[in-house]
Amino acid sequence: MLFLWCLIIVLALLIIYLFLPGGPAWKNYLADVENSFQHEQTAEKTQTITEEAITEIPQLLKKYLRKNGYVNQPMMRNMYVQFGNTKFRMAADKAPIAIDFCQVNFVDRPDRYAFLKARMFGLPVQVRDSVQDGRGAMIGVIAKHFQLFHSTGPEMDQGQLITALADAVFMPSLFLQDYVAWRTLEDRTIEGTITWNGVSAKGRFTFDDSGDIIRFDTEDRYMDENGKGTSLVPWFVLYENYESDQAYRRPGCVSVNWKLPQGIDNYFVSDKITVNYSVDLEDIK
Repeated sequence: MLFLWCLIIVLALLIIYLFLPGGPAWKNYLADVENSFQHEQTAEKTQTITEEAITEIPQLLKKYLRKNGYVNQPMMRNMYVQFGNTKFRMAADKAPIAIDFCQVNFVDRPDRYAFLKARMFGLPVQVRDSVQDGRGAMIGVIAKHFQLFHSTGPEMDQGQLITALADAVFMPSLFLQDYVAWRTLEDRTIEGTITWNGVSAKGRFTFDDSGDIIRFDTEDRYMDENGKGTSLVPWFVLYENYESDQAYRRPGCVSVNWKLPQGIDNYFVSDKITVNYSVDLEDIK
């Protein structure tokens, strides 16, 4: 009987542990984010996105910054984004699941750290998706300790870096950095090339008639083919339902897609997005 009670107590404690937030993956995530905070350049005074600062960027981007309230506002050095009401699909043939998703992006060094939380078979699944100093990684664990996958390498470096460029729709100070080069392709399309620490990738931003960015396309992102290797697959993001807060207009809905031979795989959708700029580590914990 004593053994049975001990077993019940152990199982209860294990269940409680699995349902509590945090764990080694989250601690490692915070450690990576802290590393990027330490590499931020500290200016004597807050810089501003002035008309002079946007002189060299394409006219379409100038219009976007002016229209959406970024000109004459502080030059954000990072952002913390929380994606609510988010659906995610593990593969094109899988049903979407609800997830918790947040990320931190930086400007001085185009680092990006995303953290996904979900449940699989009742167990917590945590995924760290990042690029740090030009090196990308995606690490997944189940039950807080058992590794599902750990992807690194040149393909991941390139894919994660181009994702950081796509995220600049929410953090336009990245558009103004020397590590991004621009060229205008059409009346409503520009191409940006982001280069950092020997890694380079490019993608196209498309604007609507009013000047809002509505789409980002790239052919520089690799897709994992269920453990059979990776291949370059067209990837695009749609930005919709622009909303205003006290200072800025930003997309209120974002969807992320692969363009597969059999059709579009819309694998990530969120329509409740909260953005905070120039945060500190304590704001994330």
